[in-house]
Amino acid sequence: MTLPTTTPSTARLERLLSYIERDATNLKLRKDAVREAIDTGQWGTARELIDAGLQAEPAEADLLALSGFAYLQAQHYGDAEQALLAALARGVNAPDLRYNIAFADFMQRRYAEALEWLTPPDVAQALPLALTLRARCLHHLGRPLEAIADCKARLIATPDDADTLGLVALLLYEQRQSDDAMENLKAALRQNPRQLEAMLALASIQADAQDPEAASASFQSLLQAHPQCGRGWLGLALLKLGRMRPDEARHDIEFAAEHLPEHIGTWHVLAWVQIMQGDVAGAEQAFERALVLDRNFGETHGGLAVIAALQGREDDAREGIRRALRLNPQGLSAHHAELLLLKRHGRDAEAKALVESVLEQPTPQGDMRYRDLVAVHMKYLEAQAAQPSGGVVLH
Repeated sequence: MTLPTTTPSTARLERLLSYIERDATNLKLRKDAVREAIDTGQWGTARELIDAGLQAEPAEADLLALSGFAYLQAQHYGDAEQALLAALARGVNAPDLRYNIAFADFMQRRYAEALEWLTPPDVAQALPLALTLRARCLHHLGRPLEAIADCKARLIATPDDADTLGLVALLLYEQRQSDDAMENLKAALRQNPRQLEAMLALASIQADAQDPEAASASFQSLLQAHPQCGRGWLGLALLKLGRMRPDEARHDIEFAAEHLPEHIGTWHVLAWVQIMQGDVAGAEQAFERALVLDRNFGETHGGLAVIAALQGREDDAREGIRRALRLNPQGLSAHHAELLLLKRHGRDAEAKALVESVLEQPTPQGDMRYRDLVAVHMKYLEAQAAQPSGGVVLH
C-alpha cells in the first residue's frame, strides 16, 4: 500500500507504511499504522489500512474496533455501530468501546439504548466524559434531575469542561433556575464561545426576558456556529412570529422540523404558521405528524379540531374539542376551535367573551411562547369581527 500523495504524513507513519508494503500480512504493524493515522487525523489513510486488513482478516477484533472509531469520525453512525458490535462479539469489551457504541446510538437518536451502554459504573470511571453523554441521554428521555446530577458529578472532577457546563446550564434553565443557568453558561462560554447548549440557554433566557433584539442576535450567532440546531431555528421562528412575520418564521420552523423531528412543539408551531398563511392542508399534515409522536397530547387534538372547524367539519371539530379538553382542560387549541365555531354561526359576543376568558387564564412559563402564538391568532380573529368586509390581513 502506498501513501496517497495528497495526504500529509508523519515520518513515523511513512516508515510504518513502507514496512506494510513489504509485509502486508503483519497485523501488528497495520494496527500501529492505523493508530498513527488516526492520531494525526489522516482518516483516509486509516480507512484504507483498515479495509485492506479486514479484507484479509474479517474477524480481527482490534481492527473492527478501530474501524468503528474511524466510522464515528466520518459520522457514519450505523456503520460504526455494526463494526463496534462485531468487535464486542469477538472479545473486545473495553469501556471505551462501549462508550463508542453508546455515542453511535445517541447520534442515531436511540437514547435509551445509548444509556444502557453507559450505565455500568466502570464506563464512567474509565471515561469521565461518559457522564456528560449519560446526561444528554437522560435529558432526551425526560429525566432532567438525573441529568443534572450526572453533570454535577462530572464537574467535580473537571470543573472547566465547557460541554458539561453548557449542558447543565440548559438543564437548569429548563427547570426555571435561570440565575444558576446564567452562571454556568457564562463559565461555559468563557471556555468555548461556541458551546451549543450554553448559546441556546442564553438566547432562550433573553427571549423569556422579553428582549427580542438580544435574543435574535444570540439565536443568529448560535445558528451560524451550529446550523443543524433545531431548537435554535425554533427559537428564531417564535421571535419572528412575535413580530408578526409569519413568512420569515415559516422558513425557520421548517428547518427546525427537519433537524428536530421528534419534538411535538415544533410541529405545532409549523402548523400554526401554516394556518396564519391559509395553508390548512399543510397545517393538518403537521398536526398529524405531532399525533404520531404522542396520541395523548391534548394540544394536538385541539389543533386537529381547529383544522376541522376551518374546513367546515363541525361534528369532527366538536369531537376533537371534547377529546382535547379531556386530555388538557386548559388547552388553548381546543378553545381556538370553539372560537371558530362560534364565529361561524355569528355568535361574535360569545366569541369575544371566550377570547377574554381564555387569555386571562394563567399559563405555565414553559408554555408561554406557545400560548402567545395561539393567543395572537385568537386576537386576530376577534379583531376581524370589528372590521369592515375584508378586514385585516395577518401577513
